[in-house]
Amino acid sequence: MPLVKMERECKCFQESDFKAVQEFETIDEALDVANDMCVTMNETFCGKHRFRAVYDGENMIIKVEMNG
Repeated sequence: MPLVKMERECKCFQESDFKAVQEFETIDEALDVANDMCVTMNETFCGKHRFRAVYDGENMIIKVEMNG
């Protein structure tokens, strides 16, 4: 079963209601959730980091990069 996993947890993520690892029935579900998470985090978190979803074999990894 495909997973959505955070690459690493920043402070904003730790204080959010998001889960670091989630399991789904299909990769399409995982992709949709990972993309939605990235949009929400990029729009509402402090802006220090940028988030993007990357397909990694059979899972979606949410990459955390410094913004700017």
